[in-house]
Amino acid sequence: MPVNIVFDSFIAGILASLACGLGVLPLLFPKLNLEKRTGLGYGIAGGLMFSASVYNLLLPGLSTSGTHLSFNDVAPIIIGIGLGAAFIWFAHAKMETNFDGSNKTKASTRGQLLIFLAMAIHSIPEGIAVGVGYASGEVFDTDFGSYIALAIGIHNIPEGLAVAIPMRAAGATINRCFWAAVLTSIPQPIAAIPASLASWFFQPLMPVLMGFAAGAMIYLVLLELIPVALEQESPSKTAWFFTIGFCAMLLVQVIL
Repeated sequence: MPVNIVFDSFIAGILASLACGLGVLPLLFPKLNLEKRTGLGYGIAGGLMFSASVYNLLLPGLSTSGTHLSFNDVAPIIIGIGLGAAFIWFAHAKMETNFDGSNKTKASTRGQLLIFLAMAIHSIPEGIAVGVGYASGEVFDTDFGSYIALAIGIHNIPEGLAVAIPMRAAGATINRCFWAAVLTSIPQPIAAIPASLASWFFQPLMPVLMGFAAGAMIYLVLLELIPVALEQESPSKTAWFFTIGFCAMLLVQVIL
């Protein structure tokens, strides 16, 4: 495998990570007043993450098996979803020991940590996709890796917003929100390196990895984000905020 393929995969992953930080841009508009609208922030973030789970992880995971799906094609994704949900459940249970839910500040910190963890996990299969894409492009003489990296970089922007909104609503600075969003995508360039070197090994694992990431994010949305949003806003407003976030991520997918 040429060294330039590994280098290109790593640089593409870094650029995609930085794109995630651009998600903080809407927070520069003070009229949104997110500091006093935690429910709005968590509702939109929940919609963004749920949509990303469906359109960026589950559907691509299913598409690796072709148009005619069998149980054997779907089973790895289902297993991954279960493992991902179990992982967040376990992490949440452990965090409850140190971040007592009866204290709003500690509960907010726990929620932010879980969001950070879920989004970081979600970045791993994306990094692998970049590495495998560059390796496949070398074999078939295409720019497949560049296309994948560009697509991931663009959809990282609203994902960065999903990370930043709850943090900003809790009082974090724009600078802190930016770097937190970037750090959630750091697994992308790290995972891209081994994936570009051993695409034959990682490619079959993609359905399980995508299912794992999707399961973690979906479970987190239902466990933390929606309940917190409902504490601050009415069910109808929460549903609308969630729908706006969901459609925003869907729009990104359509554009791509």
